[in-house]
Amino acid sequence: MEIIFSFDTEDYVDPVSNDALLRLAEIHTEYEVPATFGIVGEKARFLRNLGREDVIEAVGRHEVGYHSDHHFILPDPTYDPPHVPAYTEEQPWDRAVARLLAEESRGIRDIAESFGQRPSTFLRTFGDWGPQMMVAYAQLGVPVFAYGPVFYNQDIPPMWYCNQLHVANPRLMYEDNLHRPDMSAQEKLEQHKANLLGHLEQGTPRLGWVTHPTRFIADTWWEAPNWFDRLGPWPRQNWRIPERFSPARTEELLWIAQGLVEFVSGLSDLTPRTFREFYEDFRPTRRWVSPEEAASLAARVGERPEMLRLGEETFSPAELFGTFAHRLGAPEGGAAGERTPLRHLIGPTEEPVATDTAFCVGREDFRDACRLVELFIRDRDRVPAAIAVGRGEVGPGAFFVAMAQALREPQAERITIPSADNLPVPQKPDDYDRMAQGRPLGFVQYWSNREDYDFPNTRRHAQLQYWTFKTAAKGGRGQASVGR
Repeated sequence: MEIIFSFDTEDYVDPVSNDALLRLAEIHTEYEVPATFGIVGEKARFLRNLGREDVIEAVGRHEVGYHSDHHFILPDPTYDPPHVPAYTEEQPWDRAVARLLAEESRGIRDIAESFGQRPSTFLRTFGDWGPQMMVAYAQLGVPVFAYGPVFYNQDIPPMWYCNQLHVANPRLMYEDNLHRPDMSAQEKLEQHKANLLGHLEQGTPRLGWVTHPTRFIADTWWEAPNWFDRLGPWPRQNWRIPERFSPARTEELLWIAQGLVEFVSGLSDLTPRTFREFYEDFRPTRRWVSPEEAASLAARVGERPEMLRLGEETFSPAELFGTFAHRLGAPEGGAAGERTPLRHLIGPTEEPVATDTAFCVGREDFRDACRLVELFIRDRDRVPAAIAVGRGEVGPGAFFVAMAQALREPQAERITIPSADNLPVPQKPDDYDRMAQGRPLGFVQYWSNREDYDFPNTRRHAQLQYWTFKTAAKGGRGQASVGR
């Protein structure tokens, strides 16, 4: 069984949290059990400003991941709304992504400068799975999303979504019993061991062990005194430190962590991994699609967009859309017609046009539409929500199926634009239903009544970005690359 130890490292209020972080990093180094520390950008600056080079060096011996710039807590009054979750929900796609790129680039830069390694993994915050966030991180060169979105958070095989590699698995936490007053430290440790062995006996392929270092020093979340239920600005000089455990209690809790890591290090049938290692396993390598491969993929297209396989490789519906559009619409001809780039587009970012009635168009009219689509893709790196063809507009689902027909039947004088669904075939029947539930973005400022803050636009964007979904294959051929 594989196991991934990860630490959501976010407390930038209490200096004592840095001592707990140091001990946890040293424990994992001592027993040669690698871990992933998801660092908040403000936490990296907190360590730097306090001169904690010892902590930076200890954590830097492991994978340094990313956990957002400031945990999506600090408002920016130059935006309306000032908080990231509300802004992402209420603003158009490109505007939301632009803000995320502007704010999150700072945290990635500061972590890279402090720790000497650029983060390659984003560890999900508050259970967030907003697609705008994933696309922004992919553009910032963070190719891995830890813990997975709501429709894929317990699945073992890695998959690609929004051009990030999602690594999810069943998870355990020290916090499952860490603060229980009715259990001794020894009892807590033994329960952790038993839970781990239970997964081994069940044949669980991979297990995650997720923890917050701040929970070793306090029973109160570090955000609680400062930001829970507080929408307005809260100046830095007013930040308050939650009530801490006694040093003896913290030492007891760290002893539990040491005991478990020592136990893991002695199990020969357990392999500790980091998220970065998974990206190395699934790193993208393919860059081109041959005319023969494009024709073979087109021959597999059914009545609506769908992830397709070619041998051991997988292609997302968005990748296929871009491949077909280039084959049919590249205006340059020549080499451009013989070598098609595998472009890792995102899905539509506006509500797609419905195509309710099938109709036919002449091949040249269809080619003209493909040329305009190809130019749109070069400008926008995404599947269009509406395509002008003939005398009207059609949705991307119908145009996808029509492009496949045009490639399958190169001599056909007329192309059928079918009535087709704009959402790709789901890999699991309830994927779209699961996306329509829950909160895709955390919002601690509404902590007491957070169920009342809905995110319908973000959930719909998540469904539309299913165009980017595909299962991952080792060796990287056919996988989406970083940077879209």
